[in-house]
Amino acid sequence: MGQNSKLSIQNSALITQNLDFMNKILIPILLLSVSATAQHIETKKDSVQTIAEIIINAEKKLQVNHLDISGLKAPNSINVMPHSFIEEQNITKMEDVVQNIPGVHSVNQYGGFQFFNVRGFDNFVILHNGVRDERHNITQSAPSTNLANVERIEFLKGPSGDIFGHSALGGIINIVRKKPSASLKGNAAVTYGSYDTYYSTFGVGGPISNKLRYRIDAGFNKSDGWRNVPENTNNISATFQYLASPKTEFELYVQYNKDHYGGDAGIPTDNHGNVISGIDYQKNYTSPFDYIKNKRTEIQGKFTHRFNNNSKLTNVLSHYRDNIDYMMDEVLFFNPNQQTISFYNGEYHFNHLTRPTSNQLHYHFNFDLGRTKHQFLVGNTISYLDRKTIYRDVHTSATNTDIPVDNFHTMGSKYLGDVWGILKINELMIGTYFSDWIQFSERLQALVSLRYDYFSGKYMPRQAPSAPEQFNRDEFNNLTYRLGISYQPIPELLSVYASTSNYFKPMRSHNHRTNEPFKPERGYQVEAGAKWSKPKQYNIHLAGFYIEKNNVLVGHNIISQVGGAASKGFELDADWSPTRQVYLKLGYAFTDAKFISKGQSTESQDIIGNRTPWTPKHTFNSWLNYEFDHQLKGFGVGIGVYYADKTYQNQFNTQTLPSYVLTNGTVYYQTKSKVRFGLNVENIFNQLYFRSALSNNDLYSNDPAHEVYQSAMQAYPGRGRNVRATISYQF
Repeated sequence: MGQNSKLSIQNSALITQNLDFMNKILIPILLLSVSATAQHIETKKDSVQTIAEIIINAEKKLQVNHLDISGLKAPNSINVMPHSFIEEQNITKMEDVVQNIPGVHSVNQYGGFQFFNVRGFDNFVILHNGVRDERHNITQSAPSTNLANVERIEFLKGPSGDIFGHSALGGIINIVRKKPSASLKGNAAVTYGSYDTYYSTFGVGGPISNKLRYRIDAGFNKSDGWRNVPENTNNISATFQYLASPKTEFELYVQYNKDHYGGDAGIPTDNHGNVISGIDYQKNYTSPFDYIKNKRTEIQGKFTHRFNNNSKLTNVLSHYRDNIDYMMDEVLFFNPNQQTISFYNGEYHFNHLTRPTSNQLHYHFNFDLGRTKHQFLVGNTISYLDRKTIYRDVHTSATNTDIPVDNFHTMGSKYLGDVWGILKINELMIGTYFSDWIQFSERLQALVSLRYDYFSGKYMPRQAPSAPEQFNRDEFNNLTYRLGISYQPIPELLSVYASTSNYFKPMRSHNHRTNEPFKPERGYQVEAGAKWSKPKQYNIHLAGFYIEKNNVLVGHNIISQVGGAASKGFELDADWSPTRQVYLKLGYAFTDAKFISKGQSTESQDIIGNRTPWTPKHTFNSWLNYEFDHQLKGFGVGIGVYYADKTYQNQFNTQTLPSYVLTNGTVYYQTKSKVRFGLNVENIFNQLYFRSALSNNDLYSNDPAHEVYQSAMQAYPGRGRNVRATISYQF
């Protein structure tokens, strides 16, 4: 995490036990819900879809485009990860989802914080049901709970400021939650696996009356963790949908999650990701007292009304309260002569309280103008962010020096002391936008989008609680756009497109030398591509892009603003089902992202031409699934291969992690009664690999005398071979 630009978190009690929560709260709710809606069950013929049918026929009119444009015609890159594919691979974390998306790379640090590199940059926006999660835009990374209530995950690549506002250069990741259904539907699953992992999910939904529907989901995940880095993620959510009339609908969504992660500072390596002699890469060399805790309460209200002229008005009001509590001694000091590890810097604690409120209003209508048809969207977004970070002293009686690596353990205790610093952020953003999807003919369409933003920020730098409050202010206006054209040489089968869009991001930081605010990052993208799609057979998407941005911030403990960076590349994403039993998914991304000169006097000449951090130049993903027929009907097997090229860990390109290949597999049996038995094996060949690391941007020494023992890098080994067995049921 570093000293000057940390994520922060609030102290909270340890998470309650999963079984107690299940027995006392969840199960009674589920039983009550089922009994209340049993009268609405309709008997249906048995119909078991193959995984190929589910994925290839997935709905391509996505929440992220707001205009009901089909995926084939949309002039941009869109990837979808449906729940069925998540279930087949037994995925519980976002980091594993993105391995199946070309051009997206996950970076995980400290045991629970993660962010994503998209098309060469770590500028992205996460949405929950179309509503922004602001945490990553302030401090780059944040924890993410399990995926129990997720229906699908949408990836919209490239700048998307025309609809969703600032910070989305690489793209948008939209997590879509499960919705109420017209008939009673439900699911339950229990998984047990390596590292003493227990994962259970429950969900049920349907009608309460002719006008009121509901959906309740819950997920509980408890694991001792790879390398004994424990993880405990728990969430419960409910959606209520009220159909006031055939044209008017109200929806209320609430979610609560309470997650706990053990601290993880990685393992000492050299600058090329080689494990230091004497270090066991399967051990966790972090104190068991260190932790990340995340509590979040979220509420969304949505109103939709359809008018007689086929137009639609939608308003979404949302608020969440996010509490991240963090305590860790982050830097490992390794003495190779004594084969010991010491914690000379001492514990670091922070507490982030993030409370954003936003309202999205948009009106969608259609009209004809001459020979052209228009789908028009006009909207307004108002959001207010209130964020406070609290820093506390940490008192310890734990052993923190000269701990033998072959008998690593710490004794004693740690507890929080007085508040020594407070940081505050208040931001107001008002955005007004329109989009026009113009159909010139059955084969030719164009997209024109424009957005105007007013942004105002007030920032109180970290200071003592007793000090007089001093604020820095940042205020500016910005115009973003998207222009696109789409042409179908063969309607409903082949489409070619081109588009361009731009981006901006407020920096929220000040130059420590001049005390002036850093300039907002600005950039643009040009993209062209082709899409082939045939129902029940294939979806193929090929895209090429060029992205450039200015006023780039680099560093972590010490931040500086350099000239610019550019990324160019192409991506292939394909789903193919040659027969009903066979499904093949392939993905490849080539990403060439480098720092470039913009002719500025402040830019750092020694990084121009270097590659951007955390960006593999080549990635490849594949998944082959086969479902048997006749006597073995119901059985299925799947195998997948993932490759990631080497990645640089700093802007100087002096620290790297090597490339790696992973092989994963599954075997399952689906009964006619919709009970499913599955066995998943990850990292079949038990390869040692590293997904991410703490570089010299993150590591520091408070005492120059100890620098000789400071780790060059602290890398995070990926999970070794592990097995998970699951039994699930859907109705």
